[in-house]
Amino acid sequence: MAQKKDRITREEALSFLLTYIVVEQNHHLVLDQLALFNLTNLALRAVEEMTDSEGIIPHEAIESLAKEYLDAL
Repeated sequence: MAQKKDRITREEALSFLLTYIVVEQNHHLVLDQLALFNLTNLALRAVEEMTDSEGIIPHEAIESLAKEYLDAL
C-alpha cells in the first residue's frame, strides 16, 4: 500500500497555528511545556487531516483546529 505524502510538515503547521493564534486572533500565549506539547499535537492532527483529505484547504483546517483550541481554554 502506497503511503500518502504530507501536504504540509508538522513544523509548517505549527508555525501557521502559532501565527494564527497570536497575530490574527491577538491571543496571548504562554508557551510552557504542556502548551507547546498540546499545540504540537494539534499541528500533527492538522497534517493528518490534510493528508487524509485531498480537498481540504490547509489554512482552513488549521484555523478550525485553532478555534477549537482557543474555545477550550
